[in-house]
Amino acid sequence: PSGLQMAYFLQHAGRNYVVFERRNIPGYFFTLYPRHRKLISINKRYTGISNSEFNFRHDWNSLLSHNNQLLFQHYSQDFFPDADSMVHYLADFASKLDLHVHYNTSIVLVMLEKDPKAWNGHYFFLRDQNDQNYKCSVLMVATGMWVPHEVNFPGSEYVEGYESVSIDPKDFVGQSVLIFGRGNSAFETAENILGVTNFIHMSN
Repeated sequence: PSGLQMAYFLQHAGRNYVVFERRNIPGYFFTLYPRHRKLISINKRYTGISNSEFNFRHDWNSLLSHNNQLLFQHYSQDFFPDADSMVHYLADFASKLDLHVHYNTSIVLVMLEKDPKAWNGHYFFLRDQNDQNYKCSVLMVATGMWVPHEVNFPGSEYVEGYESVSIDPKDFVGQSVLIFGRGNSAFETAENILGVTNFIHMSN
């Protein structure tokens, strides 16, 4: 989402920019995560206050724009929305604001070259998977944090990661389950199987 948000502000300022997206849609991350499809970012549609700044503090999903139809409350009525609603919202945000996004584009090479003629003393040179070259003076990375955090210890080869573990509670009926971690994904996983397991232990 941060890439689209920056694109909006650059476009609103009349700047020359482009967003490169590896997938065919914006926000592809949300097609996969959270695994159990329930966001933990609140969508409080009614606050009893008419002040928009106050209301934004209770809207943890909307991106900023001049278009009030692009508020997340128009995409979900749930306090904790389904992740698919976010996928739909981000696609609309990019298309309805006509943001300059190149989809299905992977940047495979980035080089920095010093140049005293540049306002900041250098240029970036990029190349995509089709050997198309690009040049810019400012480069921003908005890829998020999606690489699994793996911890090695004796027996860790038998551990299933959040990114691949089954989300069907039937696969855990009557089992004792050890969950490493006490973050959002750990509690999300525990809640999903709480009603069918024999025992759940969560460890830091």
